Amino acid sequence: MSAPPRDDVLIARALEHDEDAWRQLVERYASYIYTIAVRAFRMDVEDAREIVQESLMKLYEGLPSYRREAPFRAWLRQLVRNCCIAYLRRRRPTEVLDDSLRDREQEEAFDRIEHAFTLREAIGSIEEPCRRIVTLFFFEGRSYRDIAAALAIPEGTVASRIARCVAKLRSKLAEP
Repeated sequence: MSAPPRDDVLIARALEHDEDAWRQLVERYASYIYTIAVRAFRMDVEDAREIVQESLMKLYEGLPSYRREAPFRAWLRQLVRNCCIAYLRRRRPTEVLDDSLRDREQEEAFDRIEHAFTLREAIGSIEEPCRRIVTLFFFEGRSYRDIAAALAIPEGTVASRIARCVAKLRSKLAEP
C-alpha cells in the first residue's frame, strides 16, 4: 500500500486546478471540519453540515493565500473556527458568544480533535495487518480470543502482534 499524498502535494496540485487533488483534500478534511463544529462549537447536525459546506467554500477561495508557515491543519482549523463564529453570530445575533463558547473548553476540544485526527492518520499509514489488529483491539474492544479467531492466528500470537503494531504506530506518531 502506498502512502497517501501529503497535504502540501495535494495543495500544490489543487492550486493547479487538479480536481482529484481537491477531492482528496475534501475527503481528508470534511470530517475534521464537521468534528470541530460539533465538538468545539456544540452545533447540531444541520448547522455542522452548513459549516462544512461554508468552510470548504472558504478553503477553496483561500487556498492560494495559504503560505505554509504553519501546518495546513492548523491553518484550516483557524479558517473553520472563523466560519463557526461568523455562522453563530448570524444565527444567534443576540447571544454573547464569549459566554457560550467557553474558550478554555473549546481549546481542550480542539486538542482532543487534533489528537484523534493525528492518530487516525497514523493508523491509516501502517500496513493492513497492523491496522486491523489495532482496530480490533483498541477501537472494537475485542478479546485476544476474538482477535485470534478473526485473523486465524493462534491466541498466543495476538499479544506479540499488538505490541509490534503499537510500536510501529508509536514510531509513526513520532515522525515530524
